[in-house]
Amino acid sequence: MRRAALALIAAVLLLASGPAQALEILVGLPYGKHTIGHTAVRVRSFDDSGEVIYDFGRYGKTWGYLGLHGEGVMRVWRGPKAVARYLAKQTTFRDSVGFTVQLSEDEERRIYLHYQQKLEGARWVKPYPLHTRYRLNKDYHGVTNQCTSVALEGLKAVWPRARWEALLPSRFDKGQGFPPATHDYFFKIQKELGIAEVVVPLDVLDALRAARQAMPEVVVEVRDYPRHR
Repeated sequence: MRRAALALIAAVLLLASGPAQALEILVGLPYGKHTIGHTAVRVRSFDDSGEVIYDFGRYGKTWGYLGLHGEGVMRVWRGPKAVARYLAKQTTFRDSVGFTVQLSEDEERRIYLHYQQKLEGARWVKPYPLHTRYRLNKDYHGVTNQCTSVALEGLKAVWPRARWEALLPSRFDKGQGFPPATHDYFFKIQKELGIAEVVVPLDVLDALRAARQAMPEVVVEVRDYPRHR
């Protein structure tokens, strides 16, 4: 009887604690002639909108070698309706996979604030029906400041280096999906900068799938968002 009562109390406390804090790393897979993929990040917004997807990329002018430089534009999809629109739009042309990463509430809040601070002082802001585009101060760079590196930088901002390296170990840094010239350029710049970080969508996909097996308490859920065929 006592054991049953304790179990009931534990269940009530668990329900009262609310949902676990987390973020979702959204990896869009290659499609057609687009061989690299895309990464965005979904977080709780701590305001009336409830949630937001931060979606960074070359959504403006491009320039430089292989077109790997350009305006750094963040598309912000705020609120359940906008988030649903982003996911629905992606599934019209590609498969995507979402990896839910466990956080503390403090980490979750700090990650949200990290991305919000990136929007402050944007060079321009353009509203659209279900998202807003921000031209950030820092330009897009195909190695150091691109969709995947920005989608992961919130975690890197709040976690110790050893923790995020355990989630995304450098052995997965392979540059999957790159054409040969882009592959060579990517690793040339990484070598010059003395880094070996996993910041390519297909590499992140493999790393997080491995982490789901090795660290299920950290990567707590995997969701498929299949393309509508």
